[in-house]
Amino acid sequence: MSRWMMLLSGGLMSFTSYADSVWRPIATHATMLAMVLFINLVFLGGLYVLSIIKGKRHRALLESQAQEAQIDFLTQVLNRRGFERRIADKRQLQGYILIVDIDDFKRINDEYGHNSGDLILQYVAARLKDALREEDMIARFGGEEFVIYAALKNKQSAEELSRRLVTSISANSYQVPGVDEPLNVTISVGVASVLDSLNVSDVTSRKGVLSSAFKIADSNLYKAKRLGKNQSVIN
Repeated sequence: MSRWMMLLSGGLMSFTSYADSVWRPIATHATMLAMVLFINLVFLGGLYVLSIIKGKRHRALLESQAQEAQIDFLTQVLNRRGFERRIADKRQLQGYILIVDIDDFKRINDEYGHNSGDLILQYVAARLKDALREEDMIARFGGEEFVIYAALKNKQSAEELSRRLVTSISANSYQVPGVDEPLNVTISVGVASVLDSLNVSDVTSRKGVLSSAFKIADSNLYKAKRLGKNQSVIN
């Protein structure tokens, strides 16, 4: 019995040794393969995450650049392109166009220099913006001219807004470097209504209505200039 036990024990040990010699390399290779697969998965996962982050940053950069392209760099209000795009996005145009021009701006540039003129533009833009509602749009169209679109429903509201804009500028004086006395600045404003309910797809009609409103507002602006400046004119 003892002999058979010894033989059985020896056989088991031999089998175990044999099995170990066969399966150990396989297990080792399997472990190495799993590690390689895991490292590759981590690497690919990292690349995927980085690509998502890079894509988001790229989109954010493009959006930022598109936004900057619509902003006037000096006054930080919309530029003409930005204004036109915002107007085009509106489903209905029911309000008023106001064209604002700084009175005697050329004299300011000539007497005090273009740096002073730039400061006055910044001051005026800030004052105008403060006098508007959040939903109103203001843009610098170039030089000393600003354009405002305000969604107002009647002429009285437009008159009140235009007078408030005129007063907001004339009620303050503006200090510029190198000039002892603060400068008194005034504006003239021409106003025209845009009260047509327009379908967003009717591009031709919309452009025609806006063009007509701009012409009327511009004509009223020159009337305000001829009447002595520092005032607004509305039909």
